[in-house]
Amino acid sequence: MNLARFVAAAALALLQGCTLLKTVVHNTADLDDYKIFPNRSVATAGAPSRLGTLARIPPFLANLRVPDERGALHELGRHLEDTRTVAFVVMREDRIIYERYSRGYDERSLLNSFSIAKAIVATLVGIAVGDGVLALDATVGNYRPELAETAYGAVTLRKLLTMTSGVGDAPSLLPGRAQFYYGDDLYDVVARSVPAQGLSEDWRYSEADVQVLAFVLEAATGMTPSAYLAEKLWKPLGMESEALWALDREGGSEKAFCCISARARDFARFGRLYLDAGRWDGAQLVPEPWAGRRVLHGIRTKDGYRHQHLWWTPPASQGDFYAYGHQGQYVFVDPESRTVIVKFSEGDREDPIGMFRAISASLRSPANLAQIEQIDATAVASR
Repeated sequence: MNLARFVAAAALALLQGCTLLKTVVHNTADLDDYKIFPNRSVATAGAPSRLGTLARIPPFLANLRVPDERGALHELGRHLEDTRTVAFVVMREDRIIYERYSRGYDERSLLNSFSIAKAIVATLVGIAVGDGVLALDATVGNYRPELAETAYGAVTLRKLLTMTSGVGDAPSLLPGRAQFYYGDDLYDVVARSVPAQGLSEDWRYSEADVQVLAFVLEAATGMTPSAYLAEKLWKPLGMESEALWALDREGGSEKAFCCISARARDFARFGRLYLDAGRWDGAQLVPEPWAGRRVLHGIRTKDGYRHQHLWWTPPASQGDFYAYGHQGQYVFVDPESRTVIVKFSEGDREDPIGMFRAISASLRSPANLAQIEQIDATAVASR
């Protein structure tokens, strides 16, 4: 190694020393990582929007057998235990019909979204586009001139949303995700990013693309992503608790690719917004073209899934889609059965789509819906 390369490598190691230390100390990402990172609050409006709850679990759900990813059937509650589920909410329309917490968590616990945050960021971008604040075919450099000469300068917002930027990871001693998750200067990481090998613009999962979206959103709106989330979603949706959005350092930038910690019911409210293509309580919070069936028509990834507006559509979809986070975090939406399912887990790698579809299919049965109505009527009569 010549002297210049040695000096450059030494400087890079010095700059990344704190990130490397945090990676070694914490070892892996966790549901409670809001306790180790600085955060910015996402405020609520006060009284939460009302969600109905049933007095007991409907018999058809209590007895439902659901498939694992290999097709073997299991009793629902046991399968949730086996897949290390800490929070599970099934909501039909505005009623919670099944809710379960375990492993030390309850309905008041804040849970790390991991990459579910990507779908939330995309929703905020859609709102800004609808308001005329952002244009999808404008480039990053249009909104952030200081990034104009970087690998991201000429990339359009549309390409960021579809993860087809053609930009690779910044040089680092750490894997790409580690330097984002534990890094203390996300702007620097983005600015040092380089074109992907071969300048490919094929789909490539990217933390950086979403982080750049947030930098653009902040420049265009003049608000931090946390403040914009509070104004455009958290308050209008009547979330029951403030959320915490992790920062790269005190007073720094939101980790837009992850790390919104909120209650399970509030993640369900976010999913509920997509049951009606962005409408909530009579108001169109997200433009209908953004939150409607267009979500289903994304870029096909290598494993047969589709990816659009940072939501996932599974193979053989009949209209269902979901947001996914590291370690088994899901917000599943099925407009046909009017169902939202939230599942948060501790390190589970099991694909739960078969289970979600079994539950949503059960909610298309008139007999099962009658069970729900009967339980609800009984609960009202007994009050």
